[in-house]
Amino acid sequence: NRKNCKIFKDKKQKISSLTQYSLNNTNICLGPLLSNFNPISSTTIRKYSNSSFAPYLAGLIEGDGHIAVHDKNTQKKEYRPKIIIAFNINDKPLAEKLSTGLKVGKIIDRSSAGHVLLQILAKQEVLKIINLVNGHMRTPKIEALHRAIRWINEKDNSSIPLLGIDSSCLDSNSWLAGFTDADGCFGITIYDRKKNGVFLRTSVQTSFRIEVKQNYSREVTLEQGGSSFFNIMSEIAGFFTVNLYTRTRKTEDKVFHAFAAVAHNSRSHEILRIYFDNYPLYSSKYLAYKDWCFVQDLHRGSLSKENLEKIKAIKNEFNTKKKIFDFSHLNSLQFK
Repeated sequence: NRKNCKIFKDKKQKISSLTQYSLNNTNICLGPLLSNFNPISSTTIRKYSNSSFAPYLAGLIEGDGHIAVHDKNTQKKEYRPKIIIAFNINDKPLAEKLSTGLKVGKIIDRSSAGHVLLQILAKQEVLKIINLVNGHMRTPKIEALHRAIRWINEKDNSSIPLLGIDSSCLDSNSWLAGFTDADGCFGITIYDRKKNGVFLRTSVQTSFRIEVKQNYSREVTLEQGGSSFFNIMSEIAGFFTVNLYTRTRKTEDKVFHAFAAVAHNSRSHEILRIYFDNYPLYSSKYLAYKDWCFVQDLHRGSLSKENLEKIKAIKNEFNTKKKIFDFSHLNSLQFK
């Protein structure tokens, strides 16, 4: 399920540690950082599909998707690989658009749990998705894709290539847009500045955050990039010219370890806006992004009382508070 857009912590969660990784390389086009941490094959990646949509789909699946493959070591009834993508209930129009546009799967309504699923089971439909995203994945979830391909190659006597991690620059395709639609979050904060307890002025801060768990649940080979999300999150943080943080969150009975990249300054915001204007979001986060940009434009320079009231009105209908959604931006989504 999608994470609620909360920048700091939930009431029942305690941040027990926060570690900062300083990323000195501030070039826009970084490629994989710290390549010695998890060596990636230098073999040229052959793209099975050159679709401009394919990287977006890969990022979306790597964030909120699940590639299920039968475990031959179990006694359970054998099944073919299947792909399931989870969407926030507000993003049902996107799920439906993907299903009809790609001619794959069916929508499973789980409104009571706050989400819907795009479930892809049919052999040819699963193959269509695999062929689209193969060669465009950037996270340890490539292990599940390769496991599915190996199963298909063995059972169907086929020869789908096991394409490696995409090491192209993040600003070269739409992967980060898909990953953001899954795991990204835009934030608007309004607060009063004080000095010695005396009110000075009201300030507005905008931020963008991507946070993911630190490690994949299965073993991943070094050639596949390793099981840690450190490489890709370092690359994302470097792309936005910000530092990477690790975060430990505690609930009543569990501990969660995550990597977080937060774009919080004008330079990172400029990079972000250039990227998302070139490679748009398609979930309801597109609407959040547009509001977020408008708020930034409203508080450039001195913040007038009139603009502050406009920003407050936007914040009151932002993220989880939003009730009305206009998905006309999906008309621009092309599956080619």
